[in-house]
Amino acid sequence: MSGWSLYYLHYHKRENFMNEIVIREPKIEDREEFISAMKRSQSLHHPWVKAPVTEKDFDDYFQRYQQPNQKSFLVCDSVGNIAGVFNINEIVRGLFQNAFLGFYVVADYASKGYMSAGLKLVLEKAFNELELHRIEANIQPENTRSIQLVKKNGFRCEGFSPRYLKIDNKWRGHEHWAMTVEDFVMDNKEVLDKDHVEIVPYNQEWPHQAQDEIDKVRVALPKNCVIDIQHVGSTAIPGLSAKPIIDIHVAGRSLDEMKVIAVPALQKLGYEYWADNPDPERMFFVRGIPPFGEKRTHHIHIFEPTSKHWEGKIVFRDYLISHPEVAKEYEQLKIELAQQHTFDREQYTDAKGEFVKKILELAREGG
Repeated sequence: MSGWSLYYLHYHKRENFMNEIVIREPKIEDREEFISAMKRSQSLHHPWVKAPVTEKDFDDYFQRYQQPNQKSFLVCDSVGNIAGVFNINEIVRGLFQNAFLGFYVVADYASKGYMSAGLKLVLEKAFNELELHRIEANIQPENTRSIQLVKKNGFRCEGFSPRYLKIDNKWRGHEHWAMTVEDFVMDNKEVLDKDHVEIVPYNQEWPHQAQDEIDKVRVALPKNCVIDIQHVGSTAIPGLSAKPIIDIHVAGRSLDEMKVIAVPALQKLGYEYWADNPDPERMFFVRGIPPFGEKRTHHIHIFEPTSKHWEGKIVFRDYLISHPEVAKEYEQLKIELAQQHTFDREQYTDAKGEFVKKILELAREGG
């Protein structure tokens, strides 16, 4: 069987599985099944959470989630059996529009995909129906399965607080994992289409905009951590049409050090950090990317100075500046590729690869 056929079967198996799972609010008639399921799951839940296991516990739980600032959803399998629970706690309206997420699985359904499928449905409720802006899950760092659940469903870690919540009569530290509505909708087609490839004529303000941003970055990052900062990319080449995005490269003393320092520092300047970047030699930040803004305006790339990326971008820039006829050839290629791959940035970038490789070889040979 071909790889495509296997993918097709896997995809439709997953879709069918998702269609079998529903979420609903609890009913008083759930008491007996709920208590039985939670009793069977006590060893799995300890020491992370204490689910209701008595009639009084259930009644208290049920009454709590009748309040307007609390919501609970049961994850149910295809025949209606309870597979897990998600609680949206302490909903705050006004300017905040925030809530906290708690959850626990029934032992019979652990590690079978029910909670991941259920979480996707709960997030749709939270952002589309409850119209929340942000939801936060606080998880003990040793609870790796819960961390993996929220992480693979798009939550990002915002930090750690020691002695944050009292669990099992002990104050325990928790990691803060959060998602905003912008995170939730960022893969929607409408949002992706706004982040399209656009080539515009050269703007004489680009060098000034780049220098202004470099000055801000120098202030934001500790001097002893930064070796050099350069304006690269097409907006750094005089006269060249380009995507209207200022590309800035930062050479850092240590990428591990920068992962601690640069993320909060650049977030304060309005940048989003791509935490799932598969390239271990690069940190990548974007400002203005939809849905966090109207359109991209700046990229910041951070490398160690020994990285091939650091040297390559500077060599490429300098070669095009000193060879305007090659720059014009590159400009024409970009215009054609932008028309072919308007809504696929990855394809647009990949399609330039051979030209960039050829120019780097010429530059390094002194051609």
